[in-house]
Amino acid sequence: MARIPEGVDLTDLDLFAGGFPHDVFTRLRHVAPVLWHEPTEHTPEGEGFWSVNSHAACMTVVHDPGAFSSETGGTRPFGGTTLNDLPVAGLMLNMMDDPRHQRVRMLVSKGLTSRMIARLEDDLRARTAQLVAAAIDRGDCDFVNEIAGELPMQAICILMGIPEADRHQLFDWIEHAFDFKGGREAFETTDEVSRAAISMFEYGTALIAEKRAHPADDMLSVVCHARLAGEDPPELTDQELQFFFSLLWAAGADTTRNAIAGAVVALDAFPDQWRALRAARCASSAAVEEIVRWTHPAAYNRRTATRDLELFGELVHAGEKVVFWEASANRDEDVFAHPFRFDLDRDPNPHLGFGHGVHHCLGANLARLEIRVVLDELCARVGEIELTGPVEWTRSNKHTGIRHLPVRLTRDG
Repeated sequence: MARIPEGVDLTDLDLFAGGFPHDVFTRLRHVAPVLWHEPTEHTPEGEGFWSVNSHAACMTVVHDPGAFSSETGGTRPFGGTTLNDLPVAGLMLNMMDDPRHQRVRMLVSKGLTSRMIARLEDDLRARTAQLVAAAIDRGDCDFVNEIAGELPMQAICILMGIPEADRHQLFDWIEHAFDFKGGREAFETTDEVSRAAISMFEYGTALIAEKRAHPADDMLSVVCHARLAGEDPPELTDQELQFFFSLLWAAGADTTRNAIAGAVVALDAFPDQWRALRAARCASSAAVEEIVRWTHPAAYNRRTATRDLELFGELVHAGEKVVFWEASANRDEDVFAHPFRFDLDRDPNPHLGFGHGVHHCLGANLARLEIRVVLDELCARVGEIELTGPVEWTRSNKHTGIRHLPVRLTRDG
């Protein structure tokens, strides 16, 4: 059995407090594509797990949902997509297996159509222009709080029909799942975390009741009233709606903000790419995909083996946790030429930033639109982007995020 080298603990969140530790995972990929991780003092439930490090091995796991379950496996009562076993496995869309996953996904997708996303573009461009102009006028700003985080929150409010005045409170409630501050272990429950979860649940319950009684032209209203012929039940239950609301808000408010903020960090580190972007005056689709590859907001996902099987020469037993590191796959030297070069013209770019297979990200097109809009407005209005202080990263091995990003934006011309 190939094992994680001594001294490497992928469950120690301090290892990730300065961003994703690519040097560690480069070393792991060179050892083996799949490695056994013994439990440490930081490992949830005191259980070891399989660490899947290479692009090919990650793709094998994600494209075999029958063998690698998003819900559970073996005699495990529940599993999920985090290292911690979660009771919501099987209830949230990202922690469901088919056929229930497909039923819920089809109902949810009725409210997340290409038409609905496309009609947001003009509004998002106008909002982004205001955000960027205000930041330029101030000179120094926290790019995360004032642009990268602000636009996705506004966008998800518009899409779901959430009062925009509530966006910062909602983010405060869900931030506990993305940033484990103060030495807290991953997904450790505290009184503060419990109060936030209760508040989020109560808010979602009231909002869903409002959409059921008074539907409007927004995604949550569409999903609340969507029906699927031949399914039982034909509509989403109250519980499914509640979990959908929480999941979409969390994903929509957090992951894209980190991709946008991470893009600015990369453009500072690779000034030739910023010059090329400004010369083009707009972001290409290739540029957007490279930003997703480079920033990899979702560092890992987890599955549970449903049966004994062999994975790249290792015997995996039913019920064992299998963690695949998409952020590591996105730097795999066997797939990406010069993987540590930020290249906005990279093609091909088979990254795993939006997942793959049955759980491919439902909001991928919205994320692409938001990234492109911000890049376009920066190109149109900003001459220089200068980091004025250290990047402050979130403390998490599940999500690669940026908490604060001090920058100075200089007006073009």
